[in-house]
Amino acid sequence: MHPINKIAIKLLVFTFGVFSIVGSALALDLKDPLPPAGVSFKYDIFYKGEKVGEHQLKVLPDGDLIRLDHAREVDVKVMFISAFTEKHRSTEWWTKVPHLNKLNAKTQMNGSEVDITGQIGPNGLLFKVGDQQEVAPLDAVTLDSYWFANAPKHPVVIDVSQGKVLMTSSKTMPDGSIELTGDGFKGKFTYEGDFLSVGELTRNGNTVVYKKSMAK
Repeated sequence: MHPINKIAIKLLVFTFGVFSIVGSALALDLKDPLPPAGVSFKYDIFYKGEKVGEHQLKVLPDGDLIRLDHAREVDVKVMFISAFTEKHRSTEWWTKVPHLNKLNAKTQMNGSEVDITGQIGPNGLLFKVGDQQEVAPLDAVTLDSYWFANAPKHPVVIDVSQGKVLMTSSKTMPDGSIELTGDGFKGKFTYEGDFLSVGELTRNGNTVVYKKSMAK
């Protein structure tokens, strides 16, 4: 079997985990009513110029909330051998303010699984990973939240694929795009309406790009 560099695998885990959702097709605004059947998006994921996976997002009205269902599958091969595999499923419920209200996520990476649940409470967003509980600030977002134009401006981010809290900073550029900076990584996001249209994440010279392939 071809030897796989462990550092490279860790980098892939981080890179794909951070880029849970980027790229969108419609200039949707949360203040506008969604169709009863919701809106669906599909994205192709590219790493080093090659397609390595797909991410699907469905946005649905759910009473007074908005529900987002995410599904992502990634398979990065080195010398025809899978160096990194991921299967990610998550659901987030948002208010139209917007404000993250509740979340459920399950991620399988290279055979390991992380389950996370979260619910807003009086002291913040209480989330649970396995048997451990933590409280994030009320305005915290998750790495599945970057579909929304306001999300990169929130400095506290929950990595739902690994159950970790990250600190970030952001800057709005003259062209309206948003640059995000975290611990050793940078991202750039361009939005149409409330939804992301183009995004990329770079760490140590490695870039992941999501490109819209379907919207309906």
